[in-house]
Amino acid sequence: MNRTMLRREKLKELAAFQVCGSFEDNLYRLARIAGELLEVGRVSLMLLDSGEEKGAHLRLAALYGELPEAAWKEEPAPGQGIAGQVLASGTCVRVRRIDRSAWQANARRPDQAGAFMVCPLPLAGRPAGVLNVSNPARRDAFSAEDQAVAELAALLIARAIQVARLESLLDSRFAQMALGRQAGAKADTVTALSAHEPDKVAKLLAKGFYREMRHCGFTPNQIIHAAGEIISELTDSLNRHSKRLERGR
Repeated sequence: MNRTMLRREKLKELAAFQVCGSFEDNLYRLARIAGELLEVGRVSLMLLDSGEEKGAHLRLAALYGELPEAAWKEEPAPGQGIAGQVLASGTCVRVRRIDRSAWQANARRPDQAGAFMVCPLPLAGRPAGVLNVSNPARRDAFSAEDQAVAELAALLIARAIQVARLESLLDSRFAQMALGRQAGAKADTVTALSAHEPDKVAKLLAKGFYREMRHCGFTPNQIIHAAGEIISELTDSLNRHSKRLERGR
């Protein structure tokens, strides 16, 4: 299969991407398809995260290929490093050799030479992550055509992520009810909150959880006990998830 046919088929695969399984599995599948589409050795997806202590930051969410262990711990803020600057500007960056470019000082790992591209992932009207592409196969650098294909892939990946998040929300009747009461049940509002302000979604769900339990007649002590059970389950789930990530690296 020649490059044109391969790209056409892989773009179709991204456009018709079917969400199934866990959110993390879907992200990996998207990264793998992008790697095959662009014929590269490494693709990573970084998504915007937020928290009261760290504020907004990017985190590595999926990887096709290999990266140093330290990459999973890096959390650049918007405007910090190349990924952070692409996130802040919303503009794709294509570099032939990072060690011979103006971007060298901004690199998180400036010792690595080679070509790369970083494209924003637009969710709900603004970037909510980045697509990193590097290690091109059978060529030394990325072309303008490669960049155009990468930008289109980023759009399709962002749309797939949006669908995955919305389906997860819609699968939960409790989430629908809580967000509907607090955010006006507008799809664009829910999408924007889940994409850019997940901490607000968490607070809305927590308020909805309390109000519904009170409405059902549970006492404050019973609600506190239920919250403790939820925290315990979340802790166990996060520990299991961390172990799966460790085994997969």
